[in-house]
Amino acid sequence: MEKKENNMYVSTLGEGISFRSIRETRFKNACIAVHFLYPIERADVTPNALLVALLNRSCAKYPQYIELTRALCMLYGASVHTSINNLGSCQMMTVEISFMDDRFLPGEECVSGECADLLSEFIFRPKVGEDGFLFDEDDLAYALKNAEERIRSRINDKEEYASCRCVDIMCEGEPMTIEPGGYLEDLPNVTREELTRVWKKVLSTAQVEIITVGGADYEPVKEIFAREFNAIDRHCVELTPLPPYKEPKEIKDVTERMDVQQSRMVMGFRLPVQEPDDMTVVCRLMSSLFGGGPTSLLFKNVREKLSLCYYCSSSYSRLCGTMYVYSGMDESNKEKAVEEIKRQLAVIARNEFTDDEFEAIKLFAICSLDNTKDSVGSIESWYAFQIFDGCIRTPEQEAERIKAVTRSQVAACASLVRLDTIYLLAPEEPVETNEPEGGKDDESCQ
Repeated sequence: MEKKENNMYVSTLGEGISFRSIRETRFKNACIAVHFLYPIERADVTPNALLVALLNRSCAKYPQYIELTRALCMLYGASVHTSINNLGSCQMMTVEISFMDDRFLPGEECVSGECADLLSEFIFRPKVGEDGFLFDEDDLAYALKNAEERIRSRINDKEEYASCRCVDIMCEGEPMTIEPGGYLEDLPNVTREELTRVWKKVLSTAQVEIITVGGADYEPVKEIFAREFNAIDRHCVELTPLPPYKEPKEIKDVTERMDVQQSRMVMGFRLPVQEPDDMTVVCRLMSSLFGGGPTSLLFKNVREKLSLCYYCSSSYSRLCGTMYVYSGMDESNKEKAVEEIKRQLAVIARNEFTDDEFEAIKLFAICSLDNTKDSVGSIESWYAFQIFDGCIRTPEQEAERIKAVTRSQVAACASLVRLDTIYLLAPEEPVETNEPEGGKDDESCQ
């Protein structure tokens, strides 16, 4: 099945496999991204994270990293990237190649086809050892060491740590609490046999989205991936439905202490609006008005006017129907900050914000859409992350949706928001000593 959607060519290559090509001629480079989407499973996230970290370092055709680097240089400096992300109750593994657009190459050379060939080598023919399992022991040792360092370093970013802890407490038992980068306790159990198992599972069961961006002919790319996937016995599994709205029964208030100087507070809210509900655009604008920029109510009042926080902002997850407020403060200001944050949300719910504030945040949101058109990579990401939206829109179409949002819609949306969790990461309790005041330097590093 083939069709044209907006500025995008869309084709189905097989069961659960979509091919999309966005024609974009403003840049000298192009990209091809293959996204694998599948339900999040706690047992698989750690081997999945290791697999995606190793896929772009070698393949059967180029088993050594130096050989691969040489091959990429021969393709006019092409580069390969891999990533893994959580999307609601699903996980997305991405393998992507960026390269010079065919239009700027001498003669009739088709680098897009060569790059698609190389990308298919990474995906379908990874490096295999003599025992038939993926990679070798040195590869696995390399991946395990990097994974351990990455996982242990999570706690060093206190803002990110506080955010994750709030999600863990607020959404206990829900898929969004599963860490896409894996878990330290699972690393000893990851073997090359396990990596081989999850690789085969992803190829045969995941929903696949292939997206190309650039001005070159997409047909060679399409033909390569159609051939590769047709050689696989696929039985695509259905993606896990997005978690339903849960009305908070009580407000969870949790304080944890650590060797830090500044407290970080994260407030988690729930609201019954998530994709593919058309009202998600209203909720995104409401969150922006609440705490999405320098003209937002949280910034102007909680941070600037009352000086209750060093920073204060909000974000809305359209897939999960959740909103979070992030702030850094002195612990003594916690209660005042909570009450003022709640008061500013009530201001929006009562439709008491000014026209200037509303128009400023609309303009801010529309201008932010321009960032999605700054590179082929950001264009590709814009379309990739709309997979669950029910409708693929261009940035221009999204801007028109934002312009159509009314004050009353934003107020109605704010009235649906319910506070679920307050999490505070605070300094350790002071320890009384016999030291005279000022007699010992503070050695804390946070």
